[in-house]
Amino acid sequence: MKIALVGNPNCGKTTLFNRVTGKRAKVSNMPGVTVERYEASWKDRPDVQLVDLPGTYSLFAQADDERVTQRELLDPSLQPDVVWVVLDSAHVRSSLFLALQVLEMGFPAVIIVNRTDATDVRTDALAQWLGVPVFAFNFEKERKERIQLTLRDAVPSVSSHQEQRIELANDTPALEALHAAFPDAQPAQLAWHVRVRELPEWINEAKSQALARVRDAYEASSAAMQLEEAGWRMEHIRAHADDLIPNGPDYPWEEASERTTRIDRILTHPIWGHAILGLVFFGIFQAVYAWSEAPMDAVDRAFGWVYDAADGAMAESWWKGLLLDGLLNGVAGIVVFVPQIMILFGLTSALEATGYMARVSFLGDRFLQRLGLSGKSVVPLIGGMACAVPAVMAARTIPGKREQLITILVTPLMTCAARLPVYAFLIGFVVPNVTVLGGLKVQGLFLFGLYVASSLSALVLAWALHKGLPNRKESQFTMEWPAYRWPRLREVGLEMVNKGWSFVSNAGQVILIISMVIWGLGQFGPSGAMEAAEKAHGSEQGTPEADAALMEASWLGQLGNWIEPAVRPLGYDGRMGIAILSSFAAREVFVGTMSTLFPNNGADSSEDGRIRQLQQRLTQEVHPATGKPLLNTASAASLLVFYMYAMQCMSTIVIVRKELKSWPWAIAQAVGFTLFAYGLALLVFQVLSTMG
Repeated sequence: MKIALVGNPNCGKTTLFNRVTGKRAKVSNMPGVTVERYEASWKDRPDVQLVDLPGTYSLFAQADDERVTQRELLDPSLQPDVVWVVLDSAHVRSSLFLALQVLEMGFPAVIIVNRTDATDVRTDALAQWLGVPVFAFNFEKERKERIQLTLRDAVPSVSSHQEQRIELANDTPALEALHAAFPDAQPAQLAWHVRVRELPEWINEAKSQALARVRDAYEASSAAMQLEEAGWRMEHIRAHADDLIPNGPDYPWEEASERTTRIDRILTHPIWGHAILGLVFFGIFQAVYAWSEAPMDAVDRAFGWVYDAADGAMAESWWKGLLLDGLLNGVAGIVVFVPQIMILFGLTSALEATGYMARVSFLGDRFLQRLGLSGKSVVPLIGGMACAVPAVMAARTIPGKREQLITILVTPLMTCAARLPVYAFLIGFVVPNVTVLGGLKVQGLFLFGLYVASSLSALVLAWALHKGLPNRKESQFTMEWPAYRWPRLREVGLEMVNKGWSFVSNAGQVILIISMVIWGLGQFGPSGAMEAAEKAHGSEQGTPEADAALMEASWLGQLGNWIEPAVRPLGYDGRMGIAILSSFAAREVFVGTMSTLFPNNGADSSEDGRIRQLQQRLTQEVHPATGKPLLNTASAASLLVFYMYAMQCMSTIVIVRKELKSWPWAIAQAVGFTLFAYGLALLVFQVLSTMG
């Protein structure tokens, strides 16, 4: 049996899905988070599959995420056996529009009300009116055992509602052809096919021709028929709403509504709203640096202690070098930045849970429309600060194809979490770790500046694309604001742990492979060159000079020499070029690769930690061409700029191609960003070198 979860955006479908299946699909107190179908087995009934579908306000889909739900319900090859229609108690009136549409399609259905506020929804009256079972839970606070037990024993039924109200054409041949083409369709399903603006892709040629004949018999357009349906359906809901949802001054939600209105007047104010938004994100990036310093130092020193202990306990062998200089160094370069990642995701998760992010979308809509974007572009743009892959997918919620295209093309410019380890590692070479103005960390201010710069770059590119692409009719921005809620510490903590583990596991797999490959390339090389290097420095074995000569003679040295002409103008050497090249698989592996390329060389690392030791070594390593430290202010700033703009993420390239259904767009985006990053990094290095 297959059960589909259907409802408006942000009504709680995914929370219910997680409670019943035991999964941990992403949830948030803002619309547009679920953009594709998720399927899993019911925890207590393995024979039942639950499908969590993107939120929609109507079965007449406007955006790509809504089309996923539309197809799941109306494509005969995918239709579920049962539909759970989820309603948010705070928005029951608007939710009933979709509920009636689904019930009229003839699905066995159950109505489940998510009690998100104190609204008194009369479930008995609602069940009597709709003719199907109705249940009410608080999805977040209710014990999951009670939810599962109640729904397991629920017996779905077919609604008696037949409110489709469409007069089929009096043209008998056309009417007979329509029934012949859709022999198993309910009357409401036939009405839906006549009203829909664009015929879905699962409709074959014979059905298309039958529909065309019936459509030709009507004087009204599909849009007009949809508008007519919306009118009489909402009138039908209003006629019953007072019996289902009593209202008046004595009910507690009236006071909460007034309080929400007062808060919204401040947070969405055209002046104060933007000022508050800037302060909120400024505080987040200050916290990322201030709160993560102690745990990062502790993790770094722990890896240093492990390295020194293993170095003293293990006999000299090739596998000792592989484990310590290869794998351990690489993993340390990833794990040490997990506290920053967790704090960033924890704070953004808490911000989403309050319902504030939906207001941010409204706040930016008027400005974004001038750049060719939409208010709904805020969701993927801010999501891009976490990861570009789900952020690009979130652009499905944007109805206009032109706005959707521009949003997808500029979203990778937003500074994602994968860039954070690179920024945190390099910022120390550019600005000192000091505080100003009574406690503000300068490095945190600089990090905030990097995020602002990347965001402004995305907006400038959007404006350029808006002016360059052919003009099309812009879509209207609509979004239902969720109720304000206090973040639940447990949910925020789980989000932090999940994101931290996801970061380590995903990046760790890549860094383990890259570290082993790089270590192997550094240990072996052309036999003649390696033997010559060993003879030339035989008496100096184990010294930095001998290690450098062997590295130069190895396959890794050969690869570095081949790459170096391309990166030398930016202030890098061949080994840094190798680290940049390896990070095209995933940006965050840059630090781990640098740890493998520049090993400890026997220095005690338990006191300062592995990353601190690496930073100190890079300030002492001399670039052979410039005679300056390998990483100085100019080269580090150049590298920061390169990572800010270069499209160094294969996963993002693949998902852009999938969403746009175009390799040319995806490749042009990746190549264009990388070339721009190279040119700007070159300019920054040359200017700062001249000034220095």
